[in-house]
Amino acid sequence: MPEELLDCLIIGGGAAGLTAAVYLGRYQRRALIVDAGHSRLQRIPRTRNVPGFPDGIEGAELLARMREHARKYGTPTEQATVESLQRLEDGSFRAEAQGRAWRARFAILATGACDVEPEIDGIRDAMLAGQVRYCPICDGFETQGQRVAVLGRSGHGLRESLFISGFDNQVTWLAMATHEEVDPAQLAQLRAAGVRLAESPPRRIDCGLENCGVRVELQNGQVLEFDTLYPALGLRHVCELATALGARARENGQLEVDAHQETTVPGLYVAGDVAVDLNQISVAAGHAAIAATAIHNRL
Repeated sequence: MPEELLDCLIIGGGAAGLTAAVYLGRYQRRALIVDAGHSRLQRIPRTRNVPGFPDGIEGAELLARMREHARKYGTPTEQATVESLQRLEDGSFRAEAQGRAWRARFAILATGACDVEPEIDGIRDAMLAGQVRYCPICDGFETQGQRVAVLGRSGHGLRESLFISGFDNQVTWLAMATHEEVDPAQLAQLRAAGVRLAESPPRRIDCGLENCGVRVELQNGQVLEFDTLYPALGLRHVCELATALGARARENGQLEVDAHQETTVPGLYVAGDVAVDLNQISVAAGHAAIAATAIHNRL
């Protein structure tokens, strides 16, 4: 029996994939989400910068609402991790996962990104308690008046320390012995912003303590206490399905797209954190709206 030909296959069921599903469902197109279940929304204790939720909303609740929204317009979801994606001779796409296969005229890759986590005991619980955070754009506002540590190497760690210092807090950069790699002018910029520099690399980091959120023991024996820790170790963008087809990606793994979110592979679109842009829920939804509408107009 031949495989059903969908209008669009959506790979990934986070904010981007679910928004695309809503749009395509409302356009009365045959779409399907294949979701591995790893959306970073599930790990957000509470987000307060999503429009329409002035008091914030838990990430898991927002994900559940978005799933219900997609179901309302008839876009189903299959739980699976897509293992391969092919572009066939007729220009359509065929995806395979755990012995199953789907074929579609177009595909939207919404596989997102994964935070590089430090190896710290209790980090997941501390993250749910808001003591460990990953997105200062999302929640830097909540660190006002707090003691904040940024754990990251030169470049990324420096930039994040400088960004977070703009929220009336006290920031310390745990540079992991990389501050000597930084241009003196940049270090001077940090000092001018009031950012402190840890005197030596961290030996041990403990989270979820009763009297403080995070305790850091440095290699020189000094002990520092903080309310909040931001690991700034980077992201891994889940781009392999696209790059295997020849899609062009930046060095960090984010996929390059045109004004309609189409990659350099014809018919393959990208939405959310895996695309070149700001990693934000609202941006992911915007990507998805653009991609879904472009696909609808081509069908």
